[in-house]
Amino acid sequence: MPYRPVTVHRRNVQGVLLPLTAAIHRVFGHRAQDLGRPIGAFYTVNVSLIVWQHLGGIWYRAWDEQRVLNRSVNESVVRAFSESIITGEAVNLPSGNRITWEEISLFEAVQLPPPLIA
Repeated sequence: MPYRPVTVHRRNVQGVLLPLTAAIHRVFGHRAQDLGRPIGAFYTVNVSLIVWQHLGGIWYRAWDEQRVLNRSVNESVVRAFSESIITGEAVNLPSGNRITWEEISLFEAVQLPPPLIA
C-alpha cells in the first residue's frame, strides 16, 4: 500500500509539497496521452488550480509542464520521499522537521498506476 505525508506536513509548500510532487512524478510518472499525474491520491483536497489542471479522479496535469519540471527542489529530499511513498518511513528534512507518513486510502490507492521504481 502506498503512503503520503500526514495532513499537517502536506501543507508545507517548500519543505514538502514541491519535493513530494517531484517524487510522485518519479515514482508513478505521467500518462502518455495527457501528461496526467496522480497527485489527487496524495492531495485529496486543495490541489492548486493555479499550477494544476484537474483531469478527473486523482489525475492532474501541470498548466505549464516546463515550469513544474524546472522547479528547484532538494534532490536528496525527492529521493527520500520517493522511497517513503513505497515504504512509509519517516523523512528528516534538512530544516530538522521530521515528516511522518500515512497509508493512502484504498479508494485512492487502487487508482494509482504501478510504481516505476520498487
